[in-house]
Amino acid sequence: MRRLIVVLALASALVMATVPAAFAAGGSDQAQKEAAGWGCAAAVGLPAGHCISPGTRAQWPAGVFAKGNTFQLLVFDANGKFVTAEIATFEASADGRPCPHDEESPDGNYWEFIPGLWVCHHRSE
Repeated sequence: MRRLIVVLALASALVMATVPAAFAAGGSDQAQKEAAGWGCAAAVGLPAGHCISPGTRAQWPAGVFAKGNTFQLLVFDANGKFVTAEIATFEASADGRPCPHDEESPDGNYWEFIPGLWVCHHRSE
């Protein structure tokens, strides 16, 4: 049983490692995402350059902010060019979870963006 858990954890980590590349491969910019129904920036109460998928937008904010929910955002630069994907979670277990590739993380872990919400940017490079 322990071996199965380790295998599943590794498989999950590998899938998550490919997520930013998959988003980048689409070549979409922020305007294209908004035209496709994504919720971006002030229109949904997010910081500039941050977008949530149409599925997340349909539940935004009450359904997403429910305790324990995790969601993904795309982050764009000031010109609307894709920069990275971001994972955001209300799971307290994220406090201390490794996130070594996030330049905004003060200690190489998920960091608390607002009280109770931990985030990690996944660089596409």
